[in-house]
Amino acid sequence: MLSRVADSVFWMARYLERTDNVLRLLRTDYIASQDEILDPNWQKLTDMLSDKEKSVPVTTSHEALYHLVLNREHDASLFTNILRARENARSVQDYITKELWQCLNDYYHIIRDPHTAEMLTNQDAVTAFDTLLRESIIFYGTVEVTMSRGDGYTYLNLGKYVERTLQTLDILELKWNTAKPETEPVSWKYLLYALSGFEFHTKHYRNALLTEDLIHQLMFNTQFPHSVIYSLSQIERYLQRLKESSLPENFKEIGFLAGKLVKDIQYASVDAKDRDAVTGLITATRNQVLSFSHKLTTLYFGYS
Repeated sequence: MLSRVADSVFWMARYLERTDNVLRLLRTDYIASQDEILDPNWQKLTDMLSDKEKSVPVTTSHEALYHLVLNREHDASLFTNILRARENARSVQDYITKELWQCLNDYYHIIRDPHTAEMLTNQDAVTAFDTLLRESIIFYGTVEVTMSRGDGYTYLNLGKYVERTLQTLDILELKWNTAKPETEPVSWKYLLYALSGFEFHTKHYRNALLTEDLIHQLMFNTQFPHSVIYSLSQIERYLQRLKESSLPENFKEIGFLAGKLVKDIQYASVDAKDRDAVTGLITATRNQVLSFSHKLTTLYFGYS
């Protein structure tokens, strides 16, 4: 596969995974904002999801939602993510299925529909979120049902799991740094909802919502599909599929980095009651993932 094609498929998947994760976070925080116990910090959330040099002041949830989801001038808005995913898909239409292209095209037209904007900012934000999230689910289903299991599928999944790892770390860090001791159980519940993990938690951790169980699920549980260890294991798995088509020296270097990522998390030990230690683990893991992603794009996509 040409490096430019692999690059486009990789980033198409990253933009869609980023969109899905942010939609779930915003939906959860919007619902939490209706709860008297929690009052999400929309400014902090907006800053986290925006270019640090272009911070926009927001005072209400609707202002934040418009900026983060619909603002076409915002480089990191979900509209921009979907537009870029669609542009990447357009450039490689010969390498993806027509059903996948149609799926992304539909997603683009739904997020730019004035009715979606009206619901999100004035009427029923939850319904708007559910409509958009349904398109994400259709995208993932379309990939699994229609894509051949060649290099395109492999690069797509590499992009998906690189982005999922980073999103899990970012969302965990945001909630970890803003949760108040007196409302931690409620904060952790909404954090799990944002990562589609609350039902999993109730089935696998049969007790009250403990901080140590939360950290274990999001960082170390190999069965939870949004955990860091699960995503890193998938990266290592899909990377193996590139061995035959890779230059030996390139595969050896990137394979070593992927294996190190998995092993470092497998053998990590952190006291969940030590907030600084947890923050340190999140930061160190994020830096490793970013370094891996940079090396992958350098070796396989020709980035300098």
